[in-house]
Amino acid sequence: MITKFSDRLYADLNRDLNALMLEEDQVIKRLEKSIHVCLKYLRKLKDYCKLNDPGTPAEEIVFFKHIKPKFKSQLIFYQSLLNMEIRKPIGDGKVVADYFANEIKILYHFFESNLSFYQYVRTEATYLDEYYFVRGNYDVHLDPDQCVIDFDPTFTTTHDHKLAQVLASELMQEHLEQAIQKISQKDAIMQIDSEFRDFDWKQTKCALIELIYCWHATEAFGKKNLKSIVKFIEKSFNISLGNFYDTYDWLCGRSSPTVYIDEMKEAFLLRIQKKLR
Repeated sequence: MITKFSDRLYADLNRDLNALMLEEDQVIKRLEKSIHVCLKYLRKLKDYCKLNDPGTPAEEIVFFKHIKPKFKSQLIFYQSLLNMEIRKPIGDGKVVADYFANEIKILYHFFESNLSFYQYVRTEATYLDEYYFVRGNYDVHLDPDQCVIDFDPTFTTTHDHKLAQVLASELMQEHLEQAIQKISQKDAIMQIDSEFRDFDWKQTKCALIELIYCWHATEAFGKKNLKSIVKFIEKSFNISLGNFYDTYDWLCGRSSPTVYIDEMKEAFLLRIQKKLR
């Protein structure tokens, strides 16, 4: 029962996070709003858990190993992203890439400091689950999270927070590696021809996704599938479009699904009118 509820809740969380990605262009504001969204859904999960408390150790393990950390990791990830963005240096690509590379080193240090638990998680082991993910167990030899003493005992085990940190760190590592790769690709293009400097996409991601779906529908790239077109556009415009399928659903729900296309048409007709005067 709680698994079905949490699946729906997590889908709603991702939907709201994706909507923020589309609606808020200012990075720091978007990250701040994302943190509040994560908090909102984590509270909903906690409220549901209190009303539908896992009744057996097996149910506790499912909840505190596979459900709660998934939600908590999103909160940690976006909070870390915000902190990183606030501290990010102003400078050329190399300065920022070096900054990101140092952040990856910090993540490696976290993984090394928690190597035993990280290996347990990565190998999908289960033999310590009853100690890690069942409430009320505190084994000093298993490196428990000391903060568990201050947390709500009905909503906390000794290792569910640490598992959330591991998941968030993996998300952050992937994000940083992609960011460094984008900087490298951009620098490579600039070295080939300075004319292509600052040719990033300046409109919203939502606007670009409108165009991609139109190109796909009209076979502008032949019979290429949608995912291939998205990858090509992301690389060409130095942008990450996230879950574009969810974006499409969001576009379909708007009062006008073609806001940017309509804007383009209006601007083009205006240009023609000026030429004909």
